[in-house]
Amino acid sequence: MNDEKRKSDAEGSLLHYLAQHQLRRTPERMKILDKVVEQRGSFTPADILQSLADSGFRLSHGTIYNNLKLFEAAGIVRRRRVEEGAETYECSTRADEHLTLVCSRCGREREIKDAELTRLLKLRRYPSFAMNGFDLYIHGLCSRCRGGGRVRK
Repeated sequence: MNDEKRKSDAEGSLLHYLAQHQLRRTPERMKILDKVVEQRGSFTPADILQSLADSGFRLSHGTIYNNLKLFEAAGIVRRRRVEEGAETYECSTRADEHLTLVCSRCGREREIKDAELTRLLKLRRYPSFAMNGFDLYIHGLCSRCRGGGRVRK
């Protein structure tokens, strides 16, 4: 999906959600949305705050957090908790199903494609639950942290 299509889809979802809930379309929300859609992979609220500050647009931490919650409710971002209660987000207008390799030591993440595993996960059915996408995070050690292929103890 190209950048313009991703931005257009996210903006459409947000405007639809705002209209349904009688919320206003504010310049701040739209600027935050632009920065969210620009992100590649996982990001934190601090990343969005820094990106906005770099472009000369200053907002409070609370405004960022509140809008990310709103974007989550609108289906624009997905939130996940990582170690020690921290939260990261990712734009859900990207491919809905993806696999991510996460190094448990350095935290590096790499998205991969595995057609067979994706197909199997899409076939799964769960009682009283309608799946509309998935994220699979596979934890281990990257080649750098393994020291060229060997696991350090």
